[in-house]
Order: sequence, then C-alpha cells, then structure tokens
Amino acid sequence: MNELVFCTVISRFRLYQAIAMLCSLQEVLKDPVLYVLCVDEETHRLISRMGWQRIRLLHLCELRHEALAQVRKNRRMNEYCWTLKPLLIEAVFSRDPKIDRVTYVDADLFFFSDPSVIFQSQPDCSVLLSRGDIVIPSLAPENKARLQSLLGRYNSGFISFKRDETGLDCLRWWKNRCLESCVSKPEAGLFGDQKYLDDMPARFPNVCEIRTPGVNIGHWNRAQYQYSIVDGKVYAGANQLICYHFSGFRVLRGNRIIMIHEQSAADLPFFYGIYIHILQNVIHNISRIDPGFDGYSDAQDLERKESDKK
Repeated sequence: MNELVFCTVISRFRLYQAIAMLCSLQEVLKDPVLYVLCVDEETHRLISRMGWQRIRLLHLCELRHEALAQVRKNRRMNEYCWTLKPLLIEAVFSRDPKIDRVTYVDADLFFFSDPSVIFQSQPDCSVLLSRGDIVIPSLAPENKARLQSLLGRYNSGFISFKRDETGLDCLRWWKNRCLESCVSKPEAGLFGDQKYLDDMPARFPNVCEIRTPGVNIGHWNRAQYQYSIVDGKVYAGANQLICYHFSGFRVLRGNRIIMIHEQSAADLPFFYGIYIHILQNVIHNISRIDPGFDGYSDAQDLERKESDKK
C-alpha cells in the first residue's frame, strides 16, 4: 500500500484546529488517507456532515479494549485523549492489512509542505520520532536542561510506526504504558504519553529520529529559526517548513483565540497571523454547517493549562 496513512484523535474542544490540520494535509498531499477518532458524538456528527471522501471516521467502540471504560472514569479528557493515541494507531493497522505505515499527528499541527519526504528519506525505520529540543533564549542553561529532562527528548505530536515486528512491538509497549498511566506529573517522571518515547530507542532496534528538517517545530524551539517565504513556500532557516505545532491555542466564546504558551505577540513568526485567520474561517464555516455546535474551551480547561502538554 503506497498511500500515506495518517490518524488523529479529536474532541469537540480541539475540532476547530483539527479541521484546519486536516485541510492543510489534504492541501499539500494528493491523496492522503486520514483516520479520525472522535471521542464524542458532537464531533463525529459534525465531521460526518462535511462529506470528506478521504476521511475514515472511527467510534471509540471500534478500539475494542476492555480497560477503556475504567480509564475514562479515572482520567481527565486531555489524559484520556493522550491514552488513545497508540490504541488508535493499532486499530488503523487492524482495519487494513495492506497498510505499511501509520503516522499519528496531533490536531493542532498545521502542514505547510508535503511530508512525504520524511518517509522517503528513512523508509526502513520501524519507528520515527520527532525531536522536542527546547530552545528558549530566556532560559538559563541549567533550567533548560532540567525542563528537557522533565518533558522528554521527543514530542508525541508527530510519530510514525511501520508494520514490522519491531514497529508493532514498540507500539504495543507504548500502548500498555499509556493504559497504566497517562498523567502529567513531570517531577515523578510522568508526562502523559510523551515521556515514554525517551525509552523507545534503548528498548527497541530501528527506532529513528526524523532527519528531515522542518518537522513538528513549536513554541519550545521556534526561536532557533528565522522564517521566510520563498516562491510561496514557508521556510524555517534554509529548509521548507513541513509542519508547525500550534500548541496552546484555545478558542473561547465570542470566537476569541488565545495562545496560552506565548508571553508576547511581538516576536511571533508571521505565519501565526495566517493560522489565526484560518481558524477564524473554520469557526465561521462550522457555525454555518452546524449552528448548535459548541467547540469552545471553557474556564476549567484554561485552569489546567500547566498540565496540558499539547
């Protein structure tokens, strides 16, 4: 199967960003296959009404794991969604034995250019991890090293598994760890689904760091690049920006968009404004499709921002 297969988990509080992400991926790729796991009925109903041909919707019941009901009772929504990542990837593999590779992408990613080069560059890697190096000029070196240790070397917003023995073994191991615990307690060595990624290269062979530049850049390392547009393409330094992780965006009532990780708008890359404009268009279009849909973040969600790793 030569098609690129992606998947994501969406709740109604991340649907606006997810729509932007899915549209961006379909814009830069000719025929991606997109599996979407909706964790609530509102999200499933709305995406179903949009009539996308390349999107395959999944219900939670299709994950078929006996522990999920209990997990949902004991975890907050963000923790629950983190837990679902490896289970979704496993379910996608089970759906079609011809699928060779499945790539998970967070709902708050946005694609600026074709990600195919990532897989063409490292076709034999069983697992592909994206670095989450912290590059924040205002942080002292010792504080940066401590923060990196707490949050992990990799970011789980973009992770890819190949259907081979190592890839599937690693995926099962990650799934079991997430089912055991998916809380955000960095001081205890726990950071949702993400901190487990640090152990993968030592536990499993053929786990690779993505060599392609411009992948999964976010607020944690954007300061190391200068951004520009050349021939209509966005560049991070000398390389095309493939996907950016717009972590910490929240849509509040009144269509107000805030960024909980950004201290000042003065030094933000120019494409932040483009992304906000796209989100505003998505919100407007969704209100026309389903006027009763409520995807706004609430005050309780914002109070949890310090434990929200995405």
